[in-house]
Amino acid sequence: MIKLRRFFSVLASILLITSASISAQGYRIEVHMKGLSGDTLVLGEYFTTRMIPKDTLVLDKKGTGSFEGSEAFQGGLYLIYLGPSHYFDLLLGDDQELIIHADTSDLAGSIIFEGSEDNRIFEEYKDFLQKKRGELEQQQSLLTRATAAQDSVVIREHQKQINREMEAYMDQIETQHVSLFVSDFIGATREPVPPEEMLNGDKRHDDSIRYFFYREHYFDHFDPFDVRLLHTPLYEGKIKNYITRAVVQHPDSLIVAVDYLLEGTRHNDELYRFMLITLFNHFAESKFMGMDVVYFHIAEDYYIPDATWSSPDFIAKLKENLNNNKPTLIGQIAPNLIMRRVPPEHFQMAMEDTVIKRDPHIGQDFFINDIQSRYTILYFWEADCGHCQKATPVLQELYSRLKEKGVEVICVHVINSVEGKEKWVDFINEHQMYDWINCWSPYSNDFRKIYNLQSYPQLFILDGDKKIVAKRVTPEQAESIINNLIKIESASGS
Repeated sequence: MIKLRRFFSVLASILLITSASISAQGYRIEVHMKGLSGDTLVLGEYFTTRMIPKDTLVLDKKGTGSFEGSEAFQGGLYLIYLGPSHYFDLLLGDDQELIIHADTSDLAGSIIFEGSEDNRIFEEYKDFLQKKRGELEQQQSLLTRATAAQDSVVIREHQKQINREMEAYMDQIETQHVSLFVSDFIGATREPVPPEEMLNGDKRHDDSIRYFFYREHYFDHFDPFDVRLLHTPLYEGKIKNYITRAVVQHPDSLIVAVDYLLEGTRHNDELYRFMLITLFNHFAESKFMGMDVVYFHIAEDYYIPDATWSSPDFIAKLKENLNNNKPTLIGQIAPNLIMRRVPPEHFQMAMEDTVIKRDPHIGQDFFINDIQSRYTILYFWEADCGHCQKATPVLQELYSRLKEKGVEVICVHVINSVEGKEKWVDFINEHQMYDWINCWSPYSNDFRKIYNLQSYPQLFILDGDKKIVAKRVTPEQAESIINNLIKIESASGS
C-alpha cells in the first residue's frame, strides 16, 4: 500500500511538471472588464516605440474573455487596448498565465493582476512612483515661492531625500526579485547617478565626475543583450543615448562600442538585426567629421556579410561606396599622388606670353607624400568653381599664418585641359597665390577616383606622417583643427 501511494505521488509530480512545461509553451490572459459587454480588446506588443497588435478577443456579456495561444510571447511590455485613450500596460515575462480584473469607470485605479508577480510588483512600483513624483512637484512649487535662502536649502534637501527614497525602492526591487522581468525592466528605466559623496560642489569638477560615472556605469542596471527589453519603448533610446552621450565621440572609441553591442547581440537574430540596422543608419546619417570611419567599419565587418534582408543591388552599391571611400578615411595614410609642380615664375611669365600660358609641360613632377611638413593641407579646387573662387583666397589668407607653424599647402588644380590651365594661371596671378605649392596633373584624372572627388573644393589635413586627420572641412575649420592639434602636441610635450 505504501509503495502504491509512492507510485501515485510520483505520478502526480510527473503530471504537474508536464502540465507546467506545456503551459510555459503558451499563454493565457484572462480578462474581466467591468463596464464592457461584447467589446473587442486588442493585445498589443511594444517593439521599441511602435505597437504591434498580437491578438484580439471579444468579451462576453459579463465582460469576460481570454487571450490564448499555444506559443508563448517574447517577453516584454505589452498593452491591452480597449479604445481611444483607453488602454493599460502589462509585463510578460515567464508568467504568461494570469487573470486581470478592471473597471472601466476607473481603469488605472482598479486594475488587479492575479498569477503574475511581475505585474503585481509593477503596479506597486507605478503607484509608488506616482506618489513620489507628486511629492517632488509639491516641493518644486514650494521652491518657486520660497523667498528665504535657508528655506530653499531645506526644500532642496527634501527633494534629494525623495529621490534617494525612489532610488532605494528600485534597488530593493532589483535585489529581491532578480529572477523576475520587472527587475530588468525597472533597471532599464534608470540613469547612472554618482553618489553625492563623489561631488564637491564645484560645477566643472562635478560635471566631469557625472560624465565619467555615467560612462562607466551605463550598463549597471540595463542589459543591452536582453531581447525582452527590445520589446519595450525603452530600448532604442537607451542604445542611442549610449552611443551619443556615454561614448567619446571619436571613431576609435565608437568602433569599440559598436563592436561590443553587435558582437553581444549575435545570440539572438531579432536583437542583432535591430542593433545592426540602428547603428548602420545612425552613422550613415551623422554629419560629424570622421563618423564615416565608423559607418564603413559597420558596413564592411557586419552589414555586407550579415544583412541578408537587404537587396543585392543595395549591397553592391554599398560595396562600391566602401571601395571608393576606404582609401581616404580618417586615420589612413593619404594615397600618394604624383603631381606636377608649377613654379611661381611660370605664372608671372604667363601673364605676358600666351604660348607659355598654354604650355602643359612646364614644371617638375613630385610625390605629395614626399613633402616634409608638420601638417599638410591637401586642397583640390578648380578656377571656374564658384565655391572655390570664394574659399581659395580665404585659404591663402590663413596660409600666411599657418606656414609659420610648419604647415604646407599643396594646392591641386583639378582641370587638366589647356583651357583649364589658362583659367588656373589667370586666377593665381589675380590673387598673387605664389607662396604655396601650385600643382596639377596634366595627363591623368586618376586622382579624382583615388580621392573620391565628387565636388569642389575638397580639403584634407595630413599630419607629419601623411595620415589623414581631417577632411572635407572649410579653410577656417582647417586652421582651427590644426591649431588645436598643435596645442595638444605642446601639452603632451611631443
